[in-house]
Amino acid sequence: MSPYEHLDRPFPPKAGVYAVRAGPIITKNINHFLNGEDLEEYVPQPEFLALLMTGDKKAVGTRFGFTFDGKWVWNMKDFIDVNFMKLFDPYFLFNDYDNKGFSEPVENNELFDEDQKSNNEDKERARGVVADMSVEKAVSLMKSGEEEEGFMEQFMILERMKKDEEFRDGVIDGCKIK
Repeated sequence: MSPYEHLDRPFPPKAGVYAVRAGPIITKNINHFLNGEDLEEYVPQPEFLALLMTGDKKAVGTRFGFTFDGKWVWNMKDFIDVNFMKLFDPYFLFNDYDNKGFSEPVENNELFDEDQKSNNEDKERARGVVADMSVEKAVSLMKSGEEEEGFMEQFMILERMKKDEEFRDGVIDGCKIK
């Protein structure tokens, strides 16, 4: 029996995040199959962050049943998308790609190190701010004005909401249109 049979819609939804997350399991299962080993079960996450750019340097997002919008959502989506696409950029995957082409793959994504260091510092700073943040402050940030461009604290609020049910419920309730 599928753990999703109780849903009134097909699951998982048609969203790229499910294909991306299934990829490593599929790779492992091909190897397991070829070696006569037991296959791993892919259990999709129950929901995901959906972001849609609206073409005006703004975007709309939804997670946990509520929506948010503005320039900060655009910037968050751009940050996520650019970092994902680097996984396929030969300039990040091969040493001196212009001169050597595909002949020298980098070790363990070492060319990502500088970018990741900066991104991780920003994330850790924001994660620290959000760790002790009140629900009221989180609601205020999630409802940031249309011109707000910073997104890392909102991104970390969404991360905290995945793990902290009481915080999540408070933010969702505070973001409801009253």
